Amino acid sequence: MELPVFWANYISVALFVLLGCGVWSIPKSAVVPKEYAHARWRDLRWWATGLIVLQILLYAFFS
Repeated sequence: MELPVFWANYISVALFVLLGCGVWSIPKSAVVPKEYAHARWRDLRWWATGLIVLQILLYAFFS
């Protein structure tokens, strides 16, 4: 059984969205030390979300 390419793209994007939800399920205290809690740019969840969005945009652009 072959999977059409457009379904593979949808599944890939859905997995990236699930990964993004998984990233935000991690508490902030687990990824940011207390002395840097006020610095939003040090929160790795934002960086991961940005990379996930970039990957989804690449999938959309090249499909």
